[in-house]
Amino acid sequence: MTQIDHNIAVATWLAPVQAVPPERPGPGRPDTTAEFGDLWRILWRRKALVLGTALLLGLAVLAYALLTPALYTATAQILIDPRDRQVVSNDVNPGALSPDGGIAQVESQVKVIESDAVLGRAVSQTGLETVPGFGIPEDSPLAQALASLRERITGPKPQRTVDPRGRALDQLRRKLAVKRADKVFVIDVVVTTKDADLSAGIVNAIANAYLADQTEARSDAAKRAAGDLRGRLDELRTAVSRADKKLEDYKAQNGLITSSGRLVNEQQLTDLNTRLVAARARTAEAKARLQGVRDARGQAIGSGAMPEAVQSAAIDRLRGQYAELAAKEADLRTNLGERHPFIAAARTQMQDVRRLIDAELNRIAGAAETESQRAQANERTLSAELERLQRQSAATAKSSVQLRELEREVEASRSVYNSFLVRAREIKEQSSIDSSNARIITAARPPEDPSWPPRLILVAAALAGGLGLGAGLALMREYMAPTVLSQRQLEQLSNAPVVGVLPGLRPRGANAAAASFTLDHLAATTSDGGASLALLVTSGEADEAARRAVIRLLAAVAVGRGDRVLLVEADLRSDGAATGGLLDVLRGEQSLNAVIQTDPKSGARWIGLGDTEKPLRDALTPANVARFIAGVKGRFELIIVDGGVLTENLRLGPLAAAADRLLLVACNGATRQRDLIELVDTSEALGRPISGSLLLKRRRA
Repeated sequence: MTQIDHNIAVATWLAPVQAVPPERPGPGRPDTTAEFGDLWRILWRRKALVLGTALLLGLAVLAYALLTPALYTATAQILIDPRDRQVVSNDVNPGALSPDGGIAQVESQVKVIESDAVLGRAVSQTGLETVPGFGIPEDSPLAQALASLRERITGPKPQRTVDPRGRALDQLRRKLAVKRADKVFVIDVVVTTKDADLSAGIVNAIANAYLADQTEARSDAAKRAAGDLRGRLDELRTAVSRADKKLEDYKAQNGLITSSGRLVNEQQLTDLNTRLVAARARTAEAKARLQGVRDARGQAIGSGAMPEAVQSAAIDRLRGQYAELAAKEADLRTNLGERHPFIAAARTQMQDVRRLIDAELNRIAGAAETESQRAQANERTLSAELERLQRQSAATAKSSVQLRELEREVEASRSVYNSFLVRAREIKEQSSIDSSNARIITAARPPEDPSWPPRLILVAAALAGGLGLGAGLALMREYMAPTVLSQRQLEQLSNAPVVGVLPGLRPRGANAAAASFTLDHLAATTSDGGASLALLVTSGEADEAARRAVIRLLAAVAVGRGDRVLLVEADLRSDGAATGGLLDVLRGEQSLNAVIQTDPKSGARWIGLGDTEKPLRDALTPANVARFIAGVKGRFELIIVDGGVLTENLRLGPLAAAADRLLLVACNGATRQRDLIELVDTSEALGRPISGSLLLKRRRA
């Protein structure tokens, strides 16, 4: 036999040879662990299940999308600002923001929109009591069939009167969606029905009904508050009247007369005190003037300034005349001398003027004296009257304390009454003012396209979901009946190294190199070191075709290298050839040369199974098999025995024991682990454990 060709490069698809094969997971126990790359092989091998599930689910969803009536969705947007409009300074409706920024207030308005108060207005406005599907039940054939079936199962239901308005409200609430996005005060009102115009009409009716309900609610609140205040006004008015009467009665009983909000005696006392102060000032002024006049006597002729008390026009004229006469007398005395008659006449005139000045001063002094006496008398009169009023005020002081208490009570009652009266008038006027800060920012329009069913999206989602479901089913089936997914699993399950990995089955390129490497490795590891190799090839039941193809590939590669190759058909399940075969040779009925043929596909020599009608125990004896193997080894360098499925060919024990190597063929992602475990157990029971495994990546090439 040709030795290992060292010029053949060991590619990455060739499995490394392990000196000590790993042990299996356990007796009769599959290895269900898989790597991420194995999942694709599982799905590809079961692609029919995956694609069939996706197609089935897609067709079901497509049928649903085609048969389901179209639904139309209309949307309106309402902006609700929690800060109300400041129309008046003291509105009865609170306008301050809550600690959470008004979010809770806006969320509460969502519930208000969904309430019967708002939806009832919308039902009345759009007349939903008479619309089929709302106030009137829809008589569809499917609904009638379901109702009939339900009555047959549960019995007839008792007849009861159905309120169209209540039914319309219930149906509208099912078709209504009120939602608010995060961090905004905009509420979306969404209604979905089978009619586009009806959806838009209902949404706009709900939005308008909400605004009308808010206006009416605020107006009602103002009216209720005004009514409550008016109810209190009568009591307050009675309280004010009672307090006024009590005050007046007390005044009348105690002689307390008031004018301009003050007691008369207090006003008199104040006025008299003011007059007394003025009288005392006038008395002091009169005394000062009188003293000034007295001091001015004998000084009025001088050239100095006259006191203010004695200033008068007459004295000023007389003083002027006196000054002229004095100047004239001085001039005459200078010109004429002391004894001239003109000087005497001038002096006489000066004495007459002096007497007139003194007379005028006496008159002024008398007037000042009279005025001083009158001021003193007035002062004494006012002082006496003040003393009298003070005594009277002291007598009424105790009554004034109670009087002031009654006045404060009257003032407080009147103030409360006035406040309630003004507030009642303000609230009454506020009832006609809408201070709410809500408005429709987007009115609903009839939608052109249906919102349900979205056929393309549903079908795409169904296909995606079907692929996922199919992949899940495929993985589940793989878990229930695991297959060989990797070289590691094959080594663990077969308790033997993987001597080669075949990318395909064509006898050229990488496949030929891998097959050549496999043959060289098996020949190099034989125990006897002979020149010929007897190789028994087996596989699982599902890999029968792959096994035969691998045998032909190995034979073709060996023939191509110049080896003499003999293919032996030993699968006892196949039909025996009429020209004779292995069993006939083992029985000694025919010679090897008589039954040997040439395989046209591989070019190797080939013998069939032979006659299977005769008892097999006469042929498959250890002596016959040993003699046969020894004979063919002398003529051929490679003997490949097709052992079929070893678990079903237990009579091949002598042949397996006589073979040099036992090669197991497995297909990646196709060979069932349970079959593989049974093959390994059978080979060990027959006394010939598996020498190596050949992993085939693809069954077909």
